[in-house]
Order: sequence, then C-alpha cells, then structure tokens
Amino acid sequence: MTDLQTISWIFLATALATNTKPTDISGISSVADGINHAVPTQKELQTSISWLARQGLIIKQGKNYELTITGKLEYETASKNTHTIMKIWEKIELNLNSYGCS
Repeated sequence: MTDLQTISWIFLATALATNTKPTDISGISSVADGINHAVPTQKELQTSISWLARQGLIIKQGKNYELTITGKLEYETASKNTHTIMKIWEKIELNLNSYGCS
C-alpha cells in the first residue's frame, strides 16, 4: 500500500469512528480493520495521524481524535453521490493527493 492509500485509509477510519463523538487511536484502528480487513500498524497510524493533523484535517483533544471542519468538508465531498466505502476511500485518496501526499 502506498503512503497516500494508507493515509486515506486512516482518514476514512477516523471520519467513520468519530461520526458521533471523538475517539481514541484504538477506535480508529478498529474501524480501519473493518474497512480494509487489516489492522493498521502503530507506525501507519502515527504517521498518518501526524500527516493529517499537519494538514489541518484532524485534531487531537486529550487522548481522542476528531475531524476538523476542513476534515469534515473533505469527508462530505468524498461521500457525496457515493454509496460504498471503497468508492469513498478512492475519492479521499484523490482529494488528499492535492495536499501533496504521494
């Protein structure tokens, strides 16, 4: 998996895991496993979360994470007119490419 695919995967997992309230890294990891049928490594999680935070897409509050307003807009854009998780993931990947992730 490329860095862009991994970061997109973790962004999607964060979006879904924090739909109703902020969640910790374990919650993000569990949702990521459900999306990709693989548990992300600690390195994948930390690298992705750090990159997403630097881009202003997620924020950490205590031990929990959630999407920023910009992150929520990115997720809404990717979800629009899309009915499957895999298609949303693909759209997120395309959108994050514009942030300089490769």
